[in-house]
Amino acid sequence: MKKVSIVLSIFLITLHFGCRKDDGPEVLDPEITLSNFETSVEENPVENQVLGTISASTNTGTLVFSLTGETPSGALSINASSGQLTVADPSVFVFETNPTITATVQAKVEDVTKTANITINVTEETLDVANAVIDKAGYTAPEDLIFLYSTDGGDSYSADKPTNLTEGDEILVKISNGIMDISKDDFSFTWITSNPVPQTSDIALAKFVVGSTDLDIKVAVVDKIEILVSERNTGQFYTLDPSTGDKTEAFTINLDGENLLYVRGAIYNYVDRKLYVSTAKFAATKSMLHSVDLATLQATTINSNPNDTWVGLADLVITPEGNILATMALGQGTGQSLISFATDGTESTPLAFTGDSTPCCGLGLAYGETTSELWIGDGFSSNLHKSNLNGVISESITLVLNNFENPNTDHFFIKNLVSDHNGKLYALCFDEADGSTYVAEVDLTNNQLKHIAQISISPDQLNALVFVPAYLF
Repeated sequence: MKKVSIVLSIFLITLHFGCRKDDGPEVLDPEITLSNFETSVEENPVENQVLGTISASTNTGTLVFSLTGETPSGALSINASSGQLTVADPSVFVFETNPTITATVQAKVEDVTKTANITINVTEETLDVANAVIDKAGYTAPEDLIFLYSTDGGDSYSADKPTNLTEGDEILVKISNGIMDISKDDFSFTWITSNPVPQTSDIALAKFVVGSTDLDIKVAVVDKIEILVSERNTGQFYTLDPSTGDKTEAFTINLDGENLLYVRGAIYNYVDRKLYVSTAKFAATKSMLHSVDLATLQATTINSNPNDTWVGLADLVITPEGNILATMALGQGTGQSLISFATDGTESTPLAFTGDSTPCCGLGLAYGETTSELWIGDGFSSNLHKSNLNGVISESITLVLNNFENPNTDHFFIKNLVSDHNGKLYALCFDEADGSTYVAEVDLTNNQLKHIAQISISPDQLNALVFVPAYLF
């Protein structure tokens, strides 16, 4: 029994000391694994921009990071807990002066430290075309517009926006309708809202020199318009310089294999892209209304006036609804009215002019300040009448003839009226005394009819003053 007791005591002592040896974790010496860090960044970053995170680990404890040296000083900042590296001073990240920024990073746990190298390669800033916008509010051609870019001095062009540009690079930008480049002959161009403003800013081809920021390219494209008149006896249309009265042959219109003669009024419809013309009564030929395809210069009679609703259609405008509104008469000084037509020629009931003073002849027609207000030309004392769309005359103005030589003011007919894009009102006037035709500006501020030029004399007679987009011919 005594022997068993001794053996049991020895076992308990052994068990006791064995348990004491495993009571706590094994204490390890700290070890740090730390890698060099290298990255690239484009010059001119923003403050606190993240550059990356130092790769480091330890077998025990928590690492604490710090920077122990930088060139240039103060360029970088490091998060002591995470090792995330950020930009502290953006001003030193300049390719030309500091293509490489270096530093030493220290990782520490307890009393153990380890260092590694940081290398930041600063690259030259690259720029792009951030925005490219074509304002087409004043553009009416059917084809869409796109930018074409060249970075090789015009040797080649692409619809793709240039990228990776640097300060001082030159870019040529032009505009295409998908078929051909559009030109300053038919359109005007305004590039001045671009940033930077191009060195050439009033033609279709713009030259940009890249600055320190992305490019913002904007251009407004607006139709150039031509003013036309037609020679009554030959059907020849001319472009007319409204500042000098100089005429240049443009085209003739064909109807049933012959020139369309005796054109009296004309208007271009931007909705269906057709020219609408009225022809005057001549001999046994009635006054009629025609549509013209300007691509082929072929006319189609849309109203042959079978019921003799009018003797003459003098001048035309397009309504906001896309219809044709005309001044008409049943004879010289008789039946002056407004009449409207659908584009297929369907006519409305004429609305006779009413009021204290109504037009007798001439019957030039243009919108006033709004499309609910009309100006009607007259043939006595160069009168101009303001009418609503129902033919009610609310105001009459006697225009003073300015710079005309010996005009017959009692019979000076305002035959056509037309406004340009800027609201300037032009008149085609006929002096019944000698058969002369004039182009003039209507100055409503001073109630004057300002002479521009005499453009024909009897037996020639010019009619149908009308604006059309220059790209049509």
